[in-house]
Amino acid sequence: MPIKPAAKVNTTRRKLLRKIGLGAGLAYVAPALTGLSVAQASTGSGRSRPSVSRPSRPSRPSRPSRPRPAQQPARAPTPQPAPPPPEIVTFIPAGQSLEPALAAGFTPLAQSDIAALSGVLVRFALPQGRTLAQATAELASLFPTGLTDTNHLYRTDDLTCDGGDCAAHAMIGWAGWPSALRPKIGMIDTGVNTDHPALQGRRLQVQQVDLGDRDAAGRMHGTAIAAMLIGSVEGRVPGLLPDAELIAIEAFHARGTTEQADAFSVANALDVLIGEGVDVINLSFSGPENAVLKRVVEQAAARGIGLVAAAGNGGPGATPAYPAAWPEVIAVTAVDSRERVYRQANQGPYIALAAPGVNIWTAASISGGRLRSGTSYAAPFVTAALAVERMRLPEKNVAEVTEILFACAKDLGEAGYDPVFGHGLITSPEECDDETQFFSVSGE
Repeated sequence: MPIKPAAKVNTTRRKLLRKIGLGAGLAYVAPALTGLSVAQASTGSGRSRPSVSRPSRPSRPSRPSRPRPAQQPARAPTPQPAPPPPEIVTFIPAGQSLEPALAAGFTPLAQSDIAALSGVLVRFALPQGRTLAQATAELASLFPTGLTDTNHLYRTDDLTCDGGDCAAHAMIGWAGWPSALRPKIGMIDTGVNTDHPALQGRRLQVQQVDLGDRDAAGRMHGTAIAAMLIGSVEGRVPGLLPDAELIAIEAFHARGTTEQADAFSVANALDVLIGEGVDVINLSFSGPENAVLKRVVEQAAARGIGLVAAAGNGGPGATPAYPAAWPEVIAVTAVDSRERVYRQANQGPYIALAAPGVNIWTAASISGGRLRSGTSYAAPFVTAALAVERMRLPEKNVAEVTEILFACAKDLGEAGYDPVFGHGLITSPEECDDETQFFSVSGE
């Protein structure tokens, strides 16, 4: 597939200052974390203070009033670009010609080989005079052995921390595993700032899928997720697995103030990571169900790759978010330091695990760090745990290792599995007794 030149970071790693171990709960180990917002901490007990009488001051002569400056007119809101015209994505098996679509008036916007499916993926513009449903049905009939769907858009599941919900002062100390373990992790996200101090000297490789004539997205979200996974323990933003190998695929493009990835780009990114032979893929974004993307996800799972995705930030009543809601993917919701579910997290029977995702200290886009919230930031905890367990138990497949993570989770909410917290809060498998017990319990 067409890939722009890779920006690689693969220098001699710095000596770790300390060995690290996964620790129960995988998060909130920093002593500064109180779980109280600044506003709550500063209000005190709510008791009224005793009044104190003060001597009155002599009155001063009043100053002449100054004329007030004329009120400035309110700024008009920044105009947002119109929604992009709908597109269609079609997978065409190898050996079939694109000619039937061209003859029918379809214009290809981009195309790419998909090695994992042995065929070609094509972005089509919507022809004039045809509705999206009509055009999709027509392409499906032209390529009956292929797959056709709307080229759906996917967005990252994060929110900048400001206001009462995100005012806690905290430094999150990421817990990890001994540096002797070096899993190979993939992630699909926005851009990554390879010059960020947290990522210097890390085993990081960055590639970008072909975005066509669209501008690449910013680097804030992708840099934050990359630092959560492999950030140096010597800096302000330590990572979960600082000595792991990370292959980051930039698949998002910018449209006005919005950053989004379409099914075409995500499918191409997955194909790259399948070819790289990663152990686990982190997917901190969500969007609609898509038949073409589902086929590539199924192929990744069939190749033995673990898939972890953010559950979505649509709120308790939102429809299922994808790729998290597909059975091949571990859907991760977010909880705060008091093990309360993130108020904007999706809920439903597809939720598998919970992890810290509120007031998470992670890398800013250029340097330093900031607090962020969202199910995006919960997913890397499960990605790291799954990657390490796969290395510790190489004789077990992804499904078996996943069952161990479920059995070891700390039960939250209603007893047993529930659609809010799933199997519970991700914890170190070392907190469990033995593997035999894991499987006998999960099989009951």
